[in-house]
Amino acid sequence: MDETTHAADHPEDPTRLLIDDNLYAALTLLRYAYECAQDTHAALWDFALEINELFEVGLTITDLRWLVVKGFVEHGGEISTYGDPHRSFTRSEGFNFLTTTCVILTEKGAAFACQVLQAAAATNAAEEPRAGAREAETDGEIPPANGETQPKATLKPHWDPARRELSLAGRIVKKFHVPAGNQEMILSAFQEEGWPEYIDDPLPGNHNIDPKTRLNDAVYRLNRKQLTLLIRFHTNGTGTGVLWSLL
Repeated sequence: MDETTHAADHPEDPTRLLIDDNLYAALTLLRYAYECAQDTHAALWDFALEINELFEVGLTITDLRWLVVKGFVEHGGEISTYGDPHRSFTRSEGFNFLTTTCVILTEKGAAFACQVLQAAAATNAAEEPRAGAREAETDGEIPPANGETQPKATLKPHWDPARRELSLAGRIVKKFHVPAGNQEMILSAFQEEGWPEYIDDPLPGNHNIDPKTRLNDAVYRLNRKQLTLLIRFHTNGTGTGVLWSLL
């Protein structure tokens, strides 16, 4: 976050905010968790993000304190134990954080994040004509990591279950070092079907877990910790299917 404090006094005009990529990424994760809680009619705190997840995408301690001061987030130390039906927290209003600290967006913060993300989307849309012109100059081809060109129409991810690697045009997007059954099942389903834009929920039934919640969680985790940010996964809005798109 660069010089945001003064500009953030005008949240009604998010284009005045100098939000860097790391704070943008953190707001994206927080907003997604907020929407998942709303979609499943769950308590917001059940979807609270661990502080390390936010630090992993580059959020700084100063960014986090700024979000707290502005009333955009709340935080608390998690005291849940394994098997609890809901997560429990010791709520805090201070500016010191523990490794057990988790964070949620407030209603005000959700509106702020929405404004920031919408402003970024509008900026990207305005840049699309220029991007289209550049693509026309290169005959619609994209250079992968090996320097060769590849037509956009054939650019699809590849999931290697033996190596447990997801790649695109020679670049490793995500590599699993520990078992991740639900994520790997989704990737295997896409691979088997030739990577169509959309697939139905491939996860088997589990009477103990709401299928929509489980699918949302798997998709959220697919988008986390990508080594190269090239692919974005989405649910279809009803929790019954998964889509993917190029970033």
